[in-house]
Amino acid sequence: MERTREIRRAEPLETFEVVFPQDLNPMNTMFGGAVVALMDKAAGIVVSRWARRVAVTASIDAIQFLTPLRQGQMIEIHAQVAYVGKSSCMARVQVWGNDIGSGDRHFCCEGFFTMVSMDSNFRPVALPMIPVETEEEKQLWDYARHIKQAMLERREQARQMAE
Repeated sequence: MERTREIRRAEPLETFEVVFPQDLNPMNTMFGGAVVALMDKAAGIVVSRWARRVAVTASIDAIQFLTPLRQGQMIEIHAQVAYVGKSSCMARVQVWGNDIGSGDRHFCCEGFFTMVSMDSNFRPVALPMIPVETEEEKQLWDYARHIKQAMLERREQARQMAE
């Protein structure tokens, strides 16, 4: 007999940082790895808050850097649970740069993070479901599911190559 999964709304996360001199590469833009670290942290928080358990990163997919972040800019990070499997889910994380003086805002990048919630013995646990009701939620769900499927196919190809 299969248990019915709880449906729990996942509140999106919005957080802010500032680009400091120590965050810069030789081109005076923020290191891509530093941006990814902020995105990963936001994905972990949004999933942990929703799942009510610690979430760890299983994979990072489909990051597209479009514009750089520069020293002194405010970084605006939005994260949301986009897709849910049995014990893993995907969070979409979007990043904007904001010029504090002018107020100009530009889209920097987006990425999808596969997160797994763990129990105290570091084993994956089943996740609740999120409601998928609006057309925007359905489109995001389908897009994230497509990214997840492509990731699983790449993982299988890598395993076959390793054999």
